[in-house]
Formats: sequence, C-alpha cells, structure tokens
Amino acid sequence: MVKKILLALALLLGLFLLLGSLLPVSYSVTRSLFIEAEADQIHSHLVDLRSWPEWTPWNRQLDPTVRFQYSGPEDGVGSSYSWSGDQLGEGMLEITSSEMGRGIVYLLHFEGAPTADGVVQITPMKGGCEVLWKMSGDTSRPLGPYLVPWMDSFIGSDFEEGLKGLHEQCS
Repeated sequence: MVKKILLALALLLGLFLLLGSLLPVSYSVTRSLFIEAEADQIHSHLVDLRSWPEWTPWNRQLDPTVRFQYSGPEDGVGSSYSWSGDQLGEGMLEITSSEMGRGIVYLLHFEGAPTADGVVQITPMKGGCEVLWKMSGDTSRPLGPYLVPWMDSFIGSDFEEGLKGLHEQCS
C-alpha cells in the first residue's frame, strides 16, 4: 500500500513538472494613468530614484525594516538603488535609458528571480500627460510558469498605487 501511495505521488510530481515545462514563462504587466502635470515635472520624479520611496508602494510603510542604498549618478542613466527588508526582500533597480519628458527604461532584479525589463513612458496630452508603466520578463522553471497568470494582479496593483502616488507628488 505504501508503495502505491509513493508511486502515485511520484506520478503526480512528474505530471506537475511536465506541465510546468509546457506552460509559458513570459509575463507582461501594464498600467496607465492620466496625470495633470507637465512631462518634465513627471520625468524628474522618475529619474531621481531617491524619490521612488515617496511615490511607490515599496517603502518603509510597507516594510519598516527596509534599507535603501543608492549608487551611480544622482539621477538618470546608470543610477541605481538596491533594497533589503524583511517584507520587500532584496533587489536592485537600475535606469538604463532616460529621455527628458518622455520617460525611462530600467532593469529590475529581485534576489532569486530573473531580471525584468521596465519602462515608464510619458505621453504629453492636453491638460497633462498619460503615464504608462510596463514591466515584462520571464519566470524560472519549474514553478515560475504557474505564477504567470497571477503576475498581472500581483504587480498591477502596485503599479496602480505607484501611479496614484506619482500623481500626488506632481500635484
């Protein structure tokens, strides 16, 4: 009887791993918000990584133990920050491209996960700007593909909160 239970568990585990190898590993999350501010004003909050804890949800309110460390130039391409905290874990964000009044491109790395690509794009419009925040990447096999369907809700709510915070900073 024990052998049958172990065999059934081994088959279930094998099926789980096989299915995980067939599922997609890529994800993409996008949110946008209209912000009643000039493009350059919005951009100044994006390129200054020291301001990110003021408008993103990833700050001391979420994790009182978090510690930030900044490196590279004060703002723009090459500037980066890393963090370490009980709730937020460890990670690093680096700006790889910046165009004044148009937005930034960045790399995001959480410890134990593949690097993700991010962009915050500013599109000037009458009365303000549309700000689009997008991040995409791949998950790690064998368990990562099981998370892909939920990545939009996991990350999307943080993007929504961050865009609202950015709107408040620019108002």
